[in-house]
Amino acid sequence: MDQTYEEFEQEFLDDVRINAQIEGTTPDDYFLNDILGRLSSMGEITDPQVAPMQKKCRNGRIMSFDAYAFDESDKSVVLISNDFVDDINGVLTRTQIEQYKQRMINFLQEAYDEKLNQYFDMTDSLLFTGRDIGRRMHVDYVKLDDDTSIDKVKLIIVTNKRLSERIKTLPSDDFNGKKVEVNVWSLTRLYELYESGREKEPIIIETNKYGIEGIPCIKAEMSGNLDYDAYLAIVPGKFLHEIYYEHGSRLLEGNVRAFLSNRGKINKGIRLTIKNEPTKFFTYNNGIACTASQITLSEDGHMIVAMEDLQIINGGQTTASLTSAVLKDKMSLDNIFVPMKLTVVKNDDYDTMIQNISKYANSQNKVKDSDLFSNHPFHRTFEALAKRIQAPAHGEAVNNTMWYYERSRGKYEQEQFKFTKKSERENFVKKYPKNQVIKKEELSKYFTCAELLRPDQVSKGPEKCMSFFAEKIDEKYQKSPESFNDQFFKNCICYTILFKTTDKIVHKSDWYISETYTKPGVVAYTISKLLSSIPYGYCLDYNMIWRKQELYPSLNAEIERLAHMTFDYVQKLGGNGMEHFKKEETWKLFKSAPYKPSRDFLDDLINSEVIESQSRSETKENKLSKKLDIETEIIMAGETYWEGLIKEGLNRHLLSTTEIDLLRVAARVQKTGKIPSPKQCQWIWKIRTKLEDAGVLV
Repeated sequence: MDQTYEEFEQEFLDDVRINAQIEGTTPDDYFLNDILGRLSSMGEITDPQVAPMQKKCRNGRIMSFDAYAFDESDKSVVLISNDFVDDINGVLTRTQIEQYKQRMINFLQEAYDEKLNQYFDMTDSLLFTGRDIGRRMHVDYVKLDDDTSIDKVKLIIVTNKRLSERIKTLPSDDFNGKKVEVNVWSLTRLYELYESGREKEPIIIETNKYGIEGIPCIKAEMSGNLDYDAYLAIVPGKFLHEIYYEHGSRLLEGNVRAFLSNRGKINKGIRLTIKNEPTKFFTYNNGIACTASQITLSEDGHMIVAMEDLQIINGGQTTASLTSAVLKDKMSLDNIFVPMKLTVVKNDDYDTMIQNISKYANSQNKVKDSDLFSNHPFHRTFEALAKRIQAPAHGEAVNNTMWYYERSRGKYEQEQFKFTKKSERENFVKKYPKNQVIKKEELSKYFTCAELLRPDQVSKGPEKCMSFFAEKIDEKYQKSPESFNDQFFKNCICYTILFKTTDKIVHKSDWYISETYTKPGVVAYTISKLLSSIPYGYCLDYNMIWRKQELYPSLNAEIERLAHMTFDYVQKLGGNGMEHFKKEETWKLFKSAPYKPSRDFLDDLINSEVIESQSRSETKENKLSKKLDIETEIIMAGETYWEGLIKEGLNRHLLSTTEIDLLRVAARVQKTGKIPSPKQCQWIWKIRTKLEDAGVLV
């Protein structure tokens, strides 16, 4: 890779300036939102809320931060400070880090001491958020119906400066008995990450750092050239607690479930075993399943002394319960040992392997299909559409552009890093402008409020919104995969433009009070209210939006009018506006609230049959195309493939007599020249899919 850090830094700053101008915000705000999005994609934080705040508190001290988040998996509160400078060659010093850290701690102290009402107006949502944080941090905080106490504090500084060379480590601290972790995400750190080709920083565990010589293990000796090694091991419970307490939810990225708290039957059983029969924990517990990209063994080969990219695939409940037992119940884990199955993945398709292990591993708690949505064929379909469909030239551009669907973390940046020439990168960005990148979490948000008309789900944050979106998309896909066609893609791009434009309108308005931090809810509710108020048989002129790649004047004007109404509505409810937006009851009441669209807006609507007929036509074409594709795939797969599928299916007792006969029809195609009938092709393909879903790979 030829791009130096200096070139990367300059280009990054130029992008921030340009995109801030496009989106109608400041470079400072754009940088913060951009970095928060990157950290969310990497799994460093979950559902961050932008809420810049700086106030004087007791004894002339300053409390400040720019965003916050919560991590339910390791029961932590996250405060984020933004250290952006509109210049290159800046340096972040230890003194500055200490200042940011202390100002964030000052806020937590005022919240803990229940003093925030002295500094915040009753209309400020941060007052309610801060009160909630303070309450949940107290040792005696107990809620009978929900365990939401905060056991850890994470302080993050995001900056486009370089970290001073004098800073080697950032030591942990303590706040009222809670561990305080300080983390700096600099531009240098991002550059190194993208240059490495990784989507996230690896977790490296060295056992001696946790007071143990190693983890006793036995390698499973299996025949064949496998793309993985397997080990059975016995892990000290104390060790599991310590690595989880340090790394938190990052250890569970591959786990398709979050920690369900001690209220669940399984987790209560874990807790009682730790308390009453610790020596029997090993016998009673099913253990954990983990993956790693690399391990280091002791000289005799009997102990694991280091693991890289460690992920707990199955057993997140067990791990988190151990930590909960230590922090909440002050239990000892000295006599607790946990069985572990460790898979060391040797090929490059590490993420896919993790997903498959997550999918097929035995579960103590039920895993919903929506939790496995990241592997759903919808994403590949949408990505394929994005790579094929050109967006009309708009603005000052003379050439068509493309929308980039980022279905995996950091893919857009990583694609640029593979170019050896600056001109190649520039051409890529011209083809795929940064403001035309859609992350899958963003798509779920745009679709949910515009198509599904559920702004309350959008307001609950990316994870819950994605789960809701996943269920609806899967239902649609199972019913008619052909409906995910060109028109569907174009509609989704229109929803994207609609959401982003509404966001700009609210941001630039003179009536929006930024201290309320309700903009995401205002935007989502405005869009859903507007679309639900359109008379039956009509819709927005999506064809015009697509052609122009922007909204038309009457639509812009109506959005501004309705957004103001939305904001006033939630203000009258009082309290924390975003909490109101999360409730389905709020949406139901607002949906039925009196509102009459303007005549100009209504006059520019079109007959919805126009869009629907386009979609139906493309669906029919997709069905025909798919039938032909299936026939071709069956023919081209060849005899060896189909016979291999039959063999593996028989070995695992997955095939009926009829299914075997159908697969043999496919296997004999090239010999006999006889192509299966369309109906047979469909059945053969269903059998193939069933076997693949069961983990049969040929």
